[in-house]
Amino acid sequence: MSQKIAIIGAGTAGISCARTLLEYGFDVTIFEARDRIGGRIDVSNAFGKSVDLGPNWMHGDTKENSALSYFKDASVTLHDIGSYGTIFAPNGMQYSPDKVDYLEEFMWEYVEEAIEYSKENAATIDPELSLYDYVERVATDRYPDNAEMQEQILMATRIFGFYIGEDVKRQSLKFAFLEEPSPGENLFVASGFASILQNMAEKVIDKVDLQLNTPVADIDTSASGVSITLKTGQSIAFDAAVVAVPLGALKKRAIAFHPELPARLLSAVDSLGYGRLEKVYIRFPRKFWSLDYYEFFAPDYAPHTNPEKWPMSVISLAHLPEPYCQPVLLWYLYGEMSQKVVNMQTDGEKIAFFEPYFSRISGYEPGRDEPAAIISTSWSKDPYAGYGSYSCFTVGLKEGDIDIEELRRGLPERNVWLAGEHCSDVLQLATVGGAYGSGIHAAHLVVEHFESKN
Repeated sequence: MSQKIAIIGAGTAGISCARTLLEYGFDVTIFEARDRIGGRIDVSNAFGKSVDLGPNWMHGDTKENSALSYFKDASVTLHDIGSYGTIFAPNGMQYSPDKVDYLEEFMWEYVEEAIEYSKENAATIDPELSLYDYVERVATDRYPDNAEMQEQILMATRIFGFYIGEDVKRQSLKFAFLEEPSPGENLFVASGFASILQNMAEKVIDKVDLQLNTPVADIDTSASGVSITLKTGQSIAFDAAVVAVPLGALKKRAIAFHPELPARLLSAVDSLGYGRLEKVYIRFPRKFWSLDYYEFFAPDYAPHTNPEKWPMSVISLAHLPEPYCQPVLLWYLYGEMSQKVVNMQTDGEKIAFFEPYFSRISGYEPGRDEPAAIISTSWSKDPYAGYGSYSCFTVGLKEGDIDIEELRRGLPERNVWLAGEHCSDVLQLATVGGAYGSGIHAAHLVVEHFESKN
């Protein structure tokens, strides 16, 4: 086929879409607003060794993960973070190892139960109920006379916020089933996503017309074709377009559509949640810690920096295999907590925010182990990332599963389709594998559309 197809966005979805379209002989142009490909796949070498500013994980190792072959490439090293960790109680003391096992079992037990309840009762669940509401009710029913047990269950449940990019108090119970973890292993990409991105883009970038530093302003659509207008004012005609920008960019109307997108599609865009997951890497002069990860429940001991008592979650990069290990602790932040840190003006202010936690880790010596450097992300300030991280399903959502299908369908009657993690099948939502699969899905819809016209 020789039709001209425009792809907006050179992230994972845009690259996989282009790869598939090239296989069918389409003439492909990619417009990318940044000066690089990859979208939210990005790295920093400020520590001397690279760290990923975007995704860290391979989620699932079954056929649902369309990008699995890239994770399994010989150049990629995957790592099981391990089960050797600890949890600090609100008073700053460590729980015993047995208690840690107990609390972690609570978290997954209650989250999985909420997901199953959501699967079975989604049609009748009040859209305003959160996953946290469900766990709170169940914990109260099961332990009516044990307030301490109820509190510990709820503290453990809040850790799930680091997986979804938002507070579980905002996680829709009605659509909790859309947050079901991908089947198979979930492994940390120790070698980083740079080689994965390179492998994905191989045989694509040299065969398409790649336009970097070229943001799109408008898309004019009709039954006969598509006109792409760039921020420079230049307009270019195409037979069809695949819009592979983040959900947040669609929410912010970063690209204007003429005529406007249909009301039902706009409703889907506006109704789905958009997470605010951020990361902070702190490098120390040495590895003074011994465990794979640390969690801090509802801290009472940081009233000035964390009066909201947000929980903390950190993993060790010192336990990665050579040559990727380094004396670094990686902190995951979500929701309002992430916004507070993103808005801090100096590295010193950020380090002070985390000091109550890393200073409690066994082996830390004041003066000797002061942080040497810090790297922090700010996706929620990035317009090309849509001012956030990835899709999630927040309270108030009424038709989440239908919304996803609406996004996946696109606008074939106007020669426009959508791609991105928010357009993946439900088992791969909010993942790199999902973004990759969504690009393939959109490309196949384009192929079917033009084949039906021949």
